[in-house]
Amino acid sequence: MGEDRNAKVPKVEDLRTTIRYFDNQHCIAWHGNVQIVLSTVAPSMPVMAEIAEQLEKLGQKHRGGTGCLLIISSDASPPDEEVRKFIRVKLERSSMLATAQVVLGTGFRGAAMRSVLSLLQMAIRPKYAMRIFGDVRVGSEWLIEILGAKTTGTLPAESLVETARELVAQVF
Repeated sequence: MGEDRNAKVPKVEDLRTTIRYFDNQHCIAWHGNVQIVLSTVAPSMPVMAEIAEQLEKLGQKHRGGTGCLLIISSDASPPDEEVRKFIRVKLERSSMLATAQVVLGTGFRGAAMRSVLSLLQMAIRPKYAMRIFGDVRVGSEWLIEILGAKTTGTLPAESLVETARELVAQVF
């Protein structure tokens, strides 16, 4: 999908986290029943298919439901129409109970990207809970709170925050 990186596959201290996919623009990891997706660019169809496949596998492992922490660069473009349609159709049938989208970046670019994603969210109208954030900690805490109310076996918010921060430091 993406070209090979000179960098190594990210490593995290929490042994409950596994890296499931890594290329020069994306990283997919599992942390308990949460799929963490990091993207420096808008996802292509092959990458979206990988995200959906990994989410399906995570759902088979955690039958009570899953969550997604999507962390993207404010420099990334919004997904194109084909990808948005895929998201509407494929992810509606997934095990996902909630998604926290975190747009890294401050200032106009970060605010603009969060606004665009908010509009796309209204157009998609997902059946699962979805919110957009500008901070990894706040997005992770919201996600864990939602998952904790809907499923069992969710790991503590602090472990998700630390894992996400470790990945961000290595991917971005």
